[in-house]
Formats: sequence, C-alpha cells, structure tokens
Amino acid sequence: MSDLTELVDSYLRREAEEERLTIIGAADGVWDVMVPSYWKESIAVSVRLGDWNLQAEAFFMRAPEDNRADAYHLLLQRNVRSGPWRFCANEEGDVLLSALIPKSALSEEELDRLFGTLIVVSDETYVPYMKLGYERGLEEQVSKGGPGVDQPPPWAKEAPGGE
Repeated sequence: MSDLTELVDSYLRREAEEERLTIIGAADGVWDVMVPSYWKESIAVSVRLGDWNLQAEAFFMRAPEDNRADAYHLLLQRNVRSGPWRFCANEEGDVLLSALIPKSALSEEELDRLFGTLIVVSDETYVPYMKLGYERGLEEQVSKGGPGVDQPPPWAKEAPGGE
C-alpha cells in the first residue's frame, strides 16, 4: 500500500470510527462512502486514487423536469464557489458533483475540505435546484398536503448552521 493510499484509507477509517461517514466498500485505492446531508440524508461518494490525482464523484440529483436551462444555469453559477467540487451532468442529464485533487496536494486537511465542502455545496444547492427543476411536482405535492422544500426533511435533527 502506498503512502497516499494509506493516508486516504486511515483518514476514512478514522472518520468512520467517529461516525462522520460510513465506508461502504474499499479495494485497491478505491473507496465508496456515504456522508451525512441535511437535505438528502446521505450522499454517496466514490473516491479513487489514480496515478496523478484523487478523483471523487457524488450523485447530486436526477435531471430537472422543469426549467432545465435555469436549473443548469444555477449549477454553473454554484461552480464558482464550490471549492474542489464541480457540478456536471451525465448523458441522461442527471447531475453529479466531481472533484480532482492533485496527489501533490493530498493531505488530511485537504480530505477534510473535500468532504466538508461536498456537504455544504449539496445542502446549499438542494432547495434552489428542487424549486427550479421540479417546480410542478413540488406544487402538486404541496397541494395534496405533502411536504414542500420549505420544511425540514423528516430525518433532519438540526437545521444547517444550527438554526
């Protein structure tokens, strides 16, 4: 096991022991983990240590059903302040978050920033994206007495920022 593989592995295992993430699987420089999220409950993240960098990818949300241009525009604007993460879309239009960290910059502090920023970016973008991308579905859900995105999700214990 290389020094950087050991660094990432020990960091993730320590975070799992502290119950800040859950390791789903790990093998040969690839880790699948779940990190907590206020709005999404948890975020699945795949992390791979390659020859030149550490690559991380997380599923954000399905392709927007409404206001596609505005929803994607919102995500492009968020890329400016999303730290190492970038919103991107796959062939079906589903939204992912992707990050690359050069091996030369890899440290425990950078891994903290990677996972912390993912949670913040995901949670801060969830409601605006839902309101744009699923406008009709949300209106229908609320008209039938269901929850909207202006209410905390059922699994939330505390609002972001301790509100």
